Amino acid sequence: MKKTLSLALLTCVLMIVMVLGCAPSNDDGTVIQDGPILESMNQDGKLQFNGSVMNNGDYPVRSVFVLITLMDGSGAVIGANSVQVGETDGEDVLFPGERRFFSVTVDSDPSEVVTKNVEIFFDPVADS
Repeated sequence: MKKTLSLALLTCVLMIVMVLGCAPSNDDGTVIQDGPILESMNQDGKLQFNGSVMNNGDYPVRSVFVLITLMDGSGAVIGANSVQVGETDGEDVLFPGERRFFSVTVDSDPSEVVTKNVEIFFDPVADS
């Protein structure tokens, strides 16, 4: 009974986190979240977030990073991690209209996660 209740609670928390994660992204920038972020547990028992970003601007960008921050019910950060989208040398250019996929793993207890924040950072490509 206790195991079933724990599993039901975990499922409920993950569903809430998924719904919160599907909120529209901030469209003020050039690179935006492109669709929902899918959440799962990887083989090591860590939370894994998979999604994509898109350059919706008029100019190419590079050094695109996605930062996932997880918070508990009081707003305290309980886990965070970032990943560079594309090549890791910082020279991978994301042209207007292009999409790239990412996968971020965060070592955090899923039952404690109440809120997820997704931030996208990038640099403009300097004019030659």
